[in-house]
Formats: sequence, C-alpha cells, structure tokens
Amino acid sequence: MKTYLTAIAFLLLTLNSFAQNDHKYVKLSEEKKGKRTTLYVTNTDSISYDVFLKVDTKDFRRSSNRPIIRNIAANSKVKIMTLIQLAGKEGNYDTVFVVNEVAYALDVKKDFEGFDFKLDRAIKDKKVTLFTKDDCAICPNTKRILDDNKIAFTEYNIDTDSTTYLKIIKEFQADKKNRFENRIPLLKVEKEVYNNIESVEDFIAALRKAFN
Repeated sequence: MKTYLTAIAFLLLTLNSFAQNDHKYVKLSEEKKGKRTTLYVTNTDSISYDVFLKVDTKDFRRSSNRPIIRNIAANSKVKIMTLIQLAGKEGNYDTVFVVNEVAYALDVKKDFEGFDFKLDRAIKDKKVTLFTKDDCAICPNTKRILDDNKIAFTEYNIDTDSTTYLKIIKEFQADKKNRFENRIPLLKVEKEVYNNIESVEDFIAALRKAFN
C-alpha cells in the first residue's frame, strides 16, 4: 500500500498539471480558529479531481505528516488537513498542492485512464454525437475517452455517411454568430456543436464546457 501511494504521488507530481492555487476549479484554502488552522480543498467543477497535498512546517503539529492524496468530488468542499500551531512559533508553512487533470501524456497505464471524469448520471444522460473520419489522428482517442467514462454516444464516420454531418453543419451555420471550422472530430452535445477541436486537450475542454 505504501509503495502504491508513493507511486501515485510521483505520478501526480510529474503531470502537466499546474500546482499551486491557480487552478480554475480546484482551490486550496485555510480557515484559522485560535491555534488551529484547517486546510480545505474546494472543487467548483462538475467533475471530480485527484489532488496531492504536502505540507512542510516546523511551526505546526499536523494531523498527518504524510502527503495526502484525495479525490475531491464535483461541487464539494473537503477538509483535508488540520494544523495546530506550536507555542512560541510564528505559524509559517509551505505547501505543495497538485491537481491531477490530464495524465494521458505520461503513457504509463495507457487506455487514457487519467481521463476518468466520473460524471454524474444526469450529465451522462445528455445526447452526445461524435463525427469522425478514417484519417483523423485523434479520433480513436476521443472515442476512447467517451468509452472509458461510460458516456454513451452516437458516432458518424463522414467517409461512409456524410448526410447527418452536413445536416448538423447547415443547422450550425444558420446561426450567424457561429463561426464554422471544417475540422474533424466534431462533437455535438445536446444542441451545442464543438467544431474547433485540433487536439485531445481541445476535446477535453469541449467536454468540460458541454457538461458544465
């Protein structure tokens, strides 16, 4: 178990995640009451995240001296650590706080396990349509992300069936405010069309926007 946790911590620290408290949805905060400082993680996104927290201090007694790895559920605030200030100390501490967002680049376990969005059932019930083509380099990965997260979707390969694709584009262009980019994959969630997808990161951003 100890080896497993160490391995996870190493993976989290080597991700292309951004550490410290500049994540768009996941924030580390503190609440002070007397000599007690409580650290919380707040997640305002509709998906869960894994976080890594390590506290370095000589001014506090901690509820745990080990690094903490915790899954923070969607739209939640979680108490993650309590610090008790030692007598005669100023109350200083440093943190390493990492949010695990995109792990596919590590290519450690493959199959894009790092994309586990753990979406709520209501979100998964949305109608999702994905348009692909044979020579699309990222299409297999986009389908794998949907499959791994158990997001039901309908796929249309425009090399064999372009009728539905052309219909979607016509509807999309009917709204003058929309700017069409003729790119594949094209993602449609309910009535929203996302057609500016050039990378896996773009696809994840489109999913996040669609499910928020």
